[in-house]
Amino acid sequence: MLTLTGGSDGRQALSGACFSRLALQTVAAMTLLGAGMVAVRAQAPAQGEVQAGGATAYPVPAASGFNFQVPVSGPLFSTSEDEETAQLVFPARPDLGSPMIGAEGAGEGQYAWGGRNRRPTYRSNDTHEDGSLKFILYGGMGATMPVSSTAQLLTPNFSVQGGLGPRFSRHFALPVEFDWDQFGFTATTLNNQIAIYDYVFGNNSVEYLLDGNSHIWSFTLEPTLNLHAGEDWGAYIKFGGGFYHKVANFTLPEGPCDFYCATFNLDHYTSNAPGADAGFGLTFGHLYLEARYVYIDNKPRPGIVNTAASLATITSTTTNFYPANSDRTQYVPVTIGFRW
Repeated sequence: MLTLTGGSDGRQALSGACFSRLALQTVAAMTLLGAGMVAVRAQAPAQGEVQAGGATAYPVPAASGFNFQVPVSGPLFSTSEDEETAQLVFPARPDLGSPMIGAEGAGEGQYAWGGRNRRPTYRSNDTHEDGSLKFILYGGMGATMPVSSTAQLLTPNFSVQGGLGPRFSRHFALPVEFDWDQFGFTATTLNNQIAIYDYVFGNNSVEYLLDGNSHIWSFTLEPTLNLHAGEDWGAYIKFGGGFYHKVANFTLPEGPCDFYCATFNLDHYTSNAPGADAGFGLTFGHLYLEARYVYIDNKPRPGIVNTAASLATITSTTTNFYPANSDRTQYVPVTIGFRW
């Protein structure tokens, strides 16, 4: 027990003791504060550690192929009331974008390539695995030119073409094709017919008035092989065959001709026959340019021709005044159009 023995001396001793005790308390408090700061500093992330969503994440070494960053909380977690479940972020693919499993807009187990809101693209049921359509469709117009002996009877005119059918791969298709090829008559053909009709109906009955046209329509099967099938251009060959219907019409005007001359058929002939064709084409995107050679195996039939001996055989029952319509036919159509 401390006993106060004197006036001023006792008070001085008491003041010294209080000052010593206060100094010790101050030193102890500063020591505790410094220790706390050291502990806080020790808990701070070391250089190179990754912060995600306010929490520390420890990356996988650079040699790893995937980035398995597993923070305590943050945008890489999908949370619920009961648990926090980590999601794995796969590395970016330059050819496919940045896939994320379970990304917004994608179904369960589905990849959302290129971002959260982009759905993956799937191959259509209308295409093959090589990207080509499962069908071929085309149509166009152009010019048709008779060749060989047919060029002595007919003159060039226009043609129309259309085709549709299955495509079995990028390189092979099997369309059914419809063609219409229009022709005129050469001067030699018309002059021969004028001579025959004048003999039948009387001199100069159709002089300078006779005209006419011929056309062929056909349905053929056209196997088509692509030699080159690029996006910018392509090349193909085709060959096929089918049914050909050939028509010849000889006409006369119905009356005086002003701006338009109405006509009627004076004589009409048809010939049905099988035929075949072969061709080569180029494509530029969906545009195509094609040339074919067509041969029709028409069967010649007897009839009247412009000779004295033949004209002398005409009777009241004679019907074929243009047997050349049944001659074998050859021509080359050139077509430009669109192809899918």
